[in-house]
Amino acid sequence: MIFQTSYLFSQDRAWDIPEARGLKDAIVPGLIAGGEILLVNGMFTFTNWLAGWDWAVPSVESIRFNFTNPWQWETDDGFIVNQLGHPFQGSLYFNAGRVNGFGFYQNVFFGMLGSISWETSFENKHAALNDIFVTIPGSLPAGEISYRLYLEAHAAGVPAPLAFFLSPAAGLHRLLTDWEPPDAGRNMHELRYFLGAAYAQNHSSISGGQEELFSYNGPLGDLGLKLVYGNPFEQETFVPFRHFEFALSYGMNPGRYHDIRLASDGYLFSFSPVQSGRHILSTGLTLHLDFNARGRFHIHDSTINHYSNALNWTAKYQQLLSPDTAMQIKGHAGFTFMGASKYYSPEIEDELNNYGYGLNSKLFFNLENRKAGRLEADLSGYVMWNYPGTSALSHGTVFWLFSDIAYSRFVSERVSLGIRSSRAREWGSFFDHPNTRKRDDSPMVFVAWNL
Repeated sequence: MIFQTSYLFSQDRAWDIPEARGLKDAIVPGLIAGGEILLVNGMFTFTNWLAGWDWAVPSVESIRFNFTNPWQWETDDGFIVNQLGHPFQGSLYFNAGRVNGFGFYQNVFFGMLGSISWETSFENKHAALNDIFVTIPGSLPAGEISYRLYLEAHAAGVPAPLAFFLSPAAGLHRLLTDWEPPDAGRNMHELRYFLGAAYAQNHSSISGGQEELFSYNGPLGDLGLKLVYGNPFEQETFVPFRHFEFALSYGMNPGRYHDIRLASDGYLFSFSPVQSGRHILSTGLTLHLDFNARGRFHIHDSTINHYSNALNWTAKYQQLLSPDTAMQIKGHAGFTFMGASKYYSPEIEDELNNYGYGLNSKLFFNLENRKAGRLEADLSGYVMWNYPGTSALSHGTVFWLFSDIAYSRFVSERVSLGIRSSRAREWGSFFDHPNTRKRDDSPMVFVAWNL
């Protein structure tokens, strides 16, 4: 709900500021974090070996090869595995450092340690540069979000076995040592769970629509959550992610269609130049991790495939129009330093992941009245130019446009009912390869539980 008691993060809340310590005092915690990272990688390799994956059997020869030969860009791995799996795996490396007392930026080292050791020593495949470049920066937002949610769950009295799933690295550290999570207090500003039913229309084609690659028209079930941690509008801090927003949803018609969405942003630093009775504004630099996979049902990828790890300048504004009506506008614009897409064509043997850089902008609008309900409109646009030499499609440009319009109204103190219209578009233009056109439309009705 928009209507909540406003509060300001006090700058003397020191639990999320690492203690200053010299190299000597950091050696033992660093070794413990490194050992936990190697343990995590070993557990992943063992699990993959049990699953029967032939690449999960590293050898002395494969390790020597990866340390003595140039690394390559791996373009034929599953999009979902690479762009969701690697940031998640990186979050475990990040949190191995976090629970041992290292700060947000210091954990870049542990992301590097975990990712490089995995690529060289815990699988027998040729080490992949793109996996490194997805894992390390992706570990920062994924790791800090999961760590703070773990502490939020601990403060709320969630049993340790359940909190484990929010941050397995923190749960493992707690199991192996006598570590007790710091008292972070309660910082959740907004939390919504929803369950819905939708009807999706997804189509993709090449050569300007002349040849259809995939088409689906049918129903699906959908579930997800949206949370806001910390007050979005009253933020003056240089501590990363004292405020962040995170949304995750999954829609599916088994074996035919799925819809996976992840959107997140967190302040790296921020200030609040406007704090009046009716007008509140925060602005600052944010780190984003966004993901979309919509269309054909497959464990590796979908039809519309989108990934963006970005640095944006952000402004978040709230105005109280009346005692019962509030408006929120949140805008982001900036640079995508690691983006990815997936190319499909019957003319090439492999379906290729493309990696690149680009620009993005996101706008979120909320208008809520206590009696009339809430109107939400979201619009996000991305453009990506492929990094040269990263695939057969290095000379190419991909555009995405995502929009959602939703209306919901409370039917009880915590439960709301709503409708949503969602649209997604992807256009790809590639040198020496056919262009692609993809679209997805899905209206939905849903019920939500609101904290």
